[in-house]
Amino acid sequence: MDFVTVVLVLLVYYIRPQDWVAGLIGVGIVTPIMAVAIFAMVSRAKEEGRKLQLFLTPLDWWVLALYIFIGVTHPYPYGAFKDSLPLFAFYFVTVQALRSVERLRKYLIYWLIALTVLAMFGLLSKVGIDPTGAQALTASNKGRLALGTWMHNNPNSLAHSVVVIVPLAYFLFFWKGGVMKKTVAIILWVIAYECVYLTESKGAVLAGFATLVLAWVFGKSKIVQVLAITAALAGGGAAISVMPRMSEMGNLRADEGVQGRLLAWEQARTASRNHFTGQGWKTFRATIQWQKMWLNKATHSGYVQVGAELGPMGLALYVGLFWLGLRSLVLCKTKNQMEESCRRCLFALLVGFAISNWMIDRAYHTELFLFFAGISAFHRIMLFDKAKESAAGLKAGGAGLPEPLSNIVPWPPQPMPVLAMAGNAPGGSDYSGSMAMSGSGAVVDSDSDSDPNEGGTRGRVAGIWQISEEVLKTLPRWLVRPTLADIGLAALGAWLVFFLWDYILKNL
Repeated sequence: MDFVTVVLVLLVYYIRPQDWVAGLIGVGIVTPIMAVAIFAMVSRAKEEGRKLQLFLTPLDWWVLALYIFIGVTHPYPYGAFKDSLPLFAFYFVTVQALRSVERLRKYLIYWLIALTVLAMFGLLSKVGIDPTGAQALTASNKGRLALGTWMHNNPNSLAHSVVVIVPLAYFLFFWKGGVMKKTVAIILWVIAYECVYLTESKGAVLAGFATLVLAWVFGKSKIVQVLAITAALAGGGAAISVMPRMSEMGNLRADEGVQGRLLAWEQARTASRNHFTGQGWKTFRATIQWQKMWLNKATHSGYVQVGAELGPMGLALYVGLFWLGLRSLVLCKTKNQMEESCRRCLFALLVGFAISNWMIDRAYHTELFLFFAGISAFHRIMLFDKAKESAAGLKAGGAGLPEPLSNIVPWPPQPMPVLAMAGNAPGGSDYSGSMAMSGSGAVVDSDSDSDPNEGGTRGRVAGIWQISEEVLKTLPRWLVRPTLADIGLAALGAWLVFFLWDYILKNL
């Protein structure tokens, strides 16, 4: 139930039927779904007789710190705590629900499905099938494709979402996949390309190209990375120049939209200088004079918005999320194709969001917390590997272990040596079995609910892995807590954002 509900949250967040389905318009349907997810999370833990380990990775603690910071620095703390709570609840519930690599992969597939539905809504509107009312919005945007939903009612937002289909389809289906999977990936690429092309979004094209290149070289040898990035820089300009409106890139200063954004960025920069902890979450609004009228102007940048509202300290916390997410993905050592596929997809989501965040404002959108939840869940694989080694060392050294399964209860399931590879399971299905060491030293399959006396399996369920406090204390601190080095690198990241911000204002 918990997995079903977090998938529903993901689908509802992107597709947003409450914006265009008669009878649901204006109805808050996400909150009840999340309430069910929280109930399922707590009930399952109680049923299995375990404690919820909400804070087990550096990202978990950092997300908590950001939540506290948003509340205590706001002019109205109670309202800020209350209004931002759902975002952080999404994070912690999703982490608990993605308790296996197999679940994580399915979750990423649903993410890809949601984005594909968005692209199809846009393309179908061009032939008269228009459930979201996209045609009117497209016309108001001078023919640039947009959807009739709150989040994608402008071409740039739609394009920045849809362009992520390309790396996700590559790593979930095309990469080391069979003929059928490669065909599916190619179809998805065609859909994504056509949709992005019709939005005529310059920023999405650049962000998508950079994300695809970086995701493809991720995990490869240094030589391959250097050669690929060099080739992308050399030939990428010619490749993307055929996209609509790319010829305008040579004179951005003359673009009225860019001019308006720069004025908003200047006001935001002033706000960031005046308040070290910001003026308050979701309080900054830029007001500019344009053609003898005063207008509210969006910053169109998540970093700029956070810098104005949370100040340098809050921006460091925000940038720190990306650093810790990147650190987890780089240091996690995968053991099979499924894990590596998930790792690369999460990297693509992270990098894609980080790049797009300069061009659109999704600073506090739900998707940010959802893919960081996926990264945190993935990080626990590394924790289990280290914890298993530590538990074995404690046992070999004669240390007393509290309860039969208190040292390590599998979370998430580890793959069986042969069947872990996608497509190698009987019948060609993906398999992610789990072998765990019980407190007595026995090996048990924690990813199955079969009765060993029956000789059959009634259906596989994802096991919950729990690490006891005794074993947790033996793990390297950087695996389970943010370190001083992480704090320093987050501060450095915030400084780099301000440096680039000032450079753009001065030279663009």
